[in-house]
Amino acid sequence: MGVCMAPFKCVLVILNVLFWFAGAFMLYVGIKFIQDDNGYNQVGGRPAVILLCSASVLIVGGIIGCVGAIWEKKTCLGLFLVFLASVLIVQVAVSSLMFTNKKSMKSNFDDFLSDQFYLYGASGNATVVVNNKTINPVEGINATEFIDNIQTGVQCCGLHNYTDWATFPWGENKTVVPVSCCKPQSETNSTCTGSTAAKDLHLIYQTGCESGLNEAFYWFFDFLTWTALGLAILTFLGCCIVVGLLCYHRNQPIGYSHISPGYTEA
Repeated sequence: MGVCMAPFKCVLVILNVLFWFAGAFMLYVGIKFIQDDNGYNQVGGRPAVILLCSASVLIVGGIIGCVGAIWEKKTCLGLFLVFLASVLIVQVAVSSLMFTNKKSMKSNFDDFLSDQFYLYGASGNATVVVNNKTINPVEGINATEFIDNIQTGVQCCGLHNYTDWATFPWGENKTVVPVSCCKPQSETNSTCTGSTAAKDLHLIYQTGCESGLNEAFYWFFDFLTWTALGLAILTFLGCCIVVGLLCYHRNQPIGYSHISPGYTEA
């Protein structure tokens, strides 16, 4: 291959390294998702399976791409082109959906979070009726554990603030909040029972969970959207380079090239 093509091969190698990093990260997240026993993994094993399968595809695709780019094997380059085209279609579709459905996804997220607060404390498949609206539990999600983990992790209490608990079925007409609203005893040097009496307010978190979760939602949403778009651009560039490499060698004899003696047909 001519010297002018070397930079393009480097771009392909770098693109494959990015695929490896992305695959390794998804593999790590999938494994942690399975291992962690908390409210977030109660949605079942499907997300973990998707992550692990996607990671495997990215890693294998990266290996094929590196072999094709470094040794210029036509079969590997062809397979890599199919892989890149598939990834590009998925990335463009994901980016488009996220750009156009941001508001609806946020609305669905808010409704889901609100429903989990209303379902807090409900046993089994029990439903809750609020303002003539029947709220059904989501299969595989324990609302009590889910909300407890959020309040402990985000350090918040209630949806908008701690007074919300007086309006939820669990805490209606009560002067207490769940103990997951309590600050660590090491921080307050007092035992917290969840009481909302004026003298005990300093023992609980008073800000609601919605604001903190909204910030996290928008940050992750924008990060995923722009990352997918950026990878789509790099993937399109990779497709163009692979097509160029295949066209460059289309008329060269199998197993030998006076320009690139090391070139072989896979």
